[in-house]
Amino acid sequence: MRGIGQSPQTPRRRALVLVTALAVLLGVGSQAAPALAGAAASRVTPPEPIAWQSCGAAKFDRWKTIDGAGLNGFDCATVVRPLDRRRPNGQTVKLAVVRLPASGTPAEHKGTLFLNPGGPGQTGVGLSEIVFLLPPEIRAAFDFVSYDPRGIGASLPAIRGPGCNIPKPARPATGKVDWQRVLTARIRQVDRDNARCFQANRRIIEHAGTVEGAYDLDALRQAVGDPKITYWGISYGTLLGSTYAQLFPDRVRALVFDGNMDPQITLQGISAGSVAPDHSIGFFLQANPALRPKYDAVINRLTRRTISLPGGKRYTRWDVLDVLNDDVPFFVDPGGNWSTAEQTIETAYAAIFGSGTAQDQALHALASNTNLQSPTTGTVGSLWSAVVCQDFADRIRVGNQRSRLDWIVTEGPIYGGSLGVDYLTTCNGYGKAQPDPVPRPRRFGPDVPGIIANTTHDGETPYQWAVNMARTYRSMRMLTLVGGVHGTFGLGQSDCVNSAIASFLLSATPPLIDLTCPYSPPGSGR
Repeated sequence: MRGIGQSPQTPRRRALVLVTALAVLLGVGSQAAPALAGAAASRVTPPEPIAWQSCGAAKFDRWKTIDGAGLNGFDCATVVRPLDRRRPNGQTVKLAVVRLPASGTPAEHKGTLFLNPGGPGQTGVGLSEIVFLLPPEIRAAFDFVSYDPRGIGASLPAIRGPGCNIPKPARPATGKVDWQRVLTARIRQVDRDNARCFQANRRIIEHAGTVEGAYDLDALRQAVGDPKITYWGISYGTLLGSTYAQLFPDRVRALVFDGNMDPQITLQGISAGSVAPDHSIGFFLQANPALRPKYDAVINRLTRRTISLPGGKRYTRWDVLDVLNDDVPFFVDPGGNWSTAEQTIETAYAAIFGSGTAQDQALHALASNTNLQSPTTGTVGSLWSAVVCQDFADRIRVGNQRSRLDWIVTEGPIYGGSLGVDYLTTCNGYGKAQPDPVPRPRRFGPDVPGIIANTTHDGETPYQWAVNMARTYRSMRMLTLVGGVHGTFGLGQSDCVNSAIASFLLSATPPLIDLTCPYSPPGSGR
């Protein structure tokens, strides 16, 4: 559950960690959800209109430093929200919000398109330039608004401090991997670090769940003056959108769920997402058959023996596989390349099997990579664990963690348990947290207009999750794109997808039938 943004000229890769992932639905009964929404809303003063200013103002320089966004042409604002929706006059949080005004005429204006790019834990400010991937008719008709959800990025207070940025799991550089041993070490590490992060940030963490996020989203809708919401959620953003639909079904104009969570999922069920990298990496190798022999040769060699790089670093199989996991689902590249993933395999092959100057250059190129053994993860610690462990009241016992890991490794032999050990230990160390579970949807509905879009080999959220989302929302239509990218609208570089979703957003009328779009190679625009 990650995502990527891009400026008009320069591709951007940012982990939209999934890792995609998610949080969902346990605890609050579906029949109680509308009453809950009405009761809380009746006690909260309607938000003031947002006071937009140019993001070029010096006061917003900190946002750019934290979130890494350019924000040229964007407006910025801070929106104050109650820390606890049940105490509207108590402590507050400040949301960092950005807007790109619609480029069209007043007659073309349809309202505001809100984006949540996923995670949970991704910065909507940092990924705001994703808007430049969208069709021009959408940019003409809608103000585009994104934001840093409570607890992250430029929003205050932000979750940070000891234990809140956990490194990726330690895995043996060579030989057969004993994943149960990796899990044992990971349990100890996450137990300790999650507890430290929670202790340092308890005030915001216990109010950072998806239910609070849905109320924030509705407050933003009111503040921009839209009577109903038009929303695009990617990855975890689909769970936030589903929660919004459960709480405020009469306030929905149009929903696009892109790279989907299963709205009926359990905490243990999230771990099925850890086999998704095998889906996207497998598709990537099928789509690039000339790379397959080089990939096999590189992995086979690195499984037996690492290579020495200039400066004393060692290059391992995980330096290849972590890049493929991080990059393949986000291949967006106007130049028509699979970019980093393709380059990584070619460079590693030249470093291992090349000779002379070419080999020397390849070795130095690998040594200059600052992300060797990718130092941090997005799947435990920080906002990921904070949100997931608020949204789920259940916890996974150690015995179930171990048996589930065996299934993950069998189903996903390429990336193995690299993500599984994180998904399974997400809530370790959160024993003192007080969850605020999201409302479980009714078996069907509510009937809201929407499109549920997913690729067949999504490397973050398995295709079956989108099918389950579609089974829940019978009034919505499913749009399937053959491929392995995570997120389809703009991100998939498919005219077929972009046309269908743009038409829906403009009209708020879903297609009459489910749709399927063919594979669109990077740069083809088909």
